[in-house]
Amino acid sequence: MVKELEQIMREVFSDNDLTPNQIPSIDLYMDQVLTLINDGLSDNKRDEDEKLFTKTMINNYSKEKLILPVKGKKYTYQHIMQMLCVYQLKQMLALSDVKQLTGRDDVNFESCWSSYLEMKDRMRKSIPEQIAQNMHVDLNEPEKRLSLCLALSAVSTYMRRLAESIIDENNSLEG
Repeated sequence: MVKELEQIMREVFSDNDLTPNQIPSIDLYMDQVLTLINDGLSDNKRDEDEKLFTKTMINNYSKEKLILPVKGKKYTYQHIMQMLCVYQLKQMLALSDVKQLTGRDDVNFESCWSSYLEMKDRMRKSIPEQIAQNMHVDLNEPEKRLSLCLALSAVSTYMRRLAESIIDENNSLEG
């Protein structure tokens, strides 16, 4: 028996985020960062065994200059805020686009993350209303399930293209 669309949306839209006040103001070692983020974002996992962050990922973020260089073996509050932004953006954007947004030292990532959380909360309330017109879709029917997933994919594509256009517009202003 397939869950109803309304129940699936409730589960998807009830994810948790790390808030700036949950991030320690002291510098953390890699293992502490991994524990903080993986535990704090555990509701975002598709399955129990999934690792949202790994040592390799964080090292690659640093190597690719998606986050500011690490001094010693500890990560600052700013690094962690950058990592959270990278994590969110890399799910949809090319790493070159993510780097343009996060690989800089002239951004207050705490302020950006706080603003993002407020916008996300507003969108989290309005998106289900937009999808509600499809509540009659019988998810047991393969054709209806596919049609809905295609429509959701199209919306995701529109959002990605909008983000890319904003990045491209900024590039034309800076270039």
